[in-house]
Amino acid sequence: MSKADEERFSTLYASTRPRITAYVLRRTASREEAADVVAETFEIAWRRVTEVPPSPDDLLWLYVTARHVLANSGRRIHRRDELTARLAEGLRAVDVVEDPVDEVGLLALSSLRSLPPEDRELLMLTAWEGLTSTEVGRVLGCSAAAARIRLHRARTRLNTEMRSNGMTEKQRRPSRHLQGSGDAHSHPVSEEVVEQ
Repeated sequence: MSKADEERFSTLYASTRPRITAYVLRRTASREEAADVVAETFEIAWRRVTEVPPSPDDLLWLYVTARHVLANSGRRIHRRDELTARLAEGLRAVDVVEDPVDEVGLLALSSLRSLPPEDRELLMLTAWEGLTSTEVGRVLGCSAAAARIRLHRARTRLNTEMRSNGMTEKQRRPSRHLQGSGDAHSHPVSEEVVEQ
């Protein structure tokens, strides 16, 4: 962009921004949405400054541009709302396991939560999401062998933490409060997690 085009855009922006902003504010649901539309409108004007007609038609050109941006924004918001509704409907069918309410379950969950975030993620990917070491490696961006090593270490740390919380070997084995419905995707701490 030439120096003359930059100066022209600066003049255009300074002279039209208040009116374009007011136009957009009257047609949007929030100031944040309005700010996005105004920014996109002037970003288009910046890219196409050589196509913007001289004053007073420059303001009309910007109104047309803002109108198109508003229409696109409305379609995006509509699609987002539809997707949100579909996701919400799908989540109603998901079987969510409540946090355990008995002492052993609370101790197990407390032990899991006391681990570093990386360990928790590894253990939860295997126990809750039912992923294999290979799949965990793909999710975390490492090899299957590295995932297995990290998972072994995380399980060791979990067992150590459970022991320090006073859980016996028998309590550390999965029980009904840890297994949920028995579905691989629903139980928070499975036998695979707590046993080596």
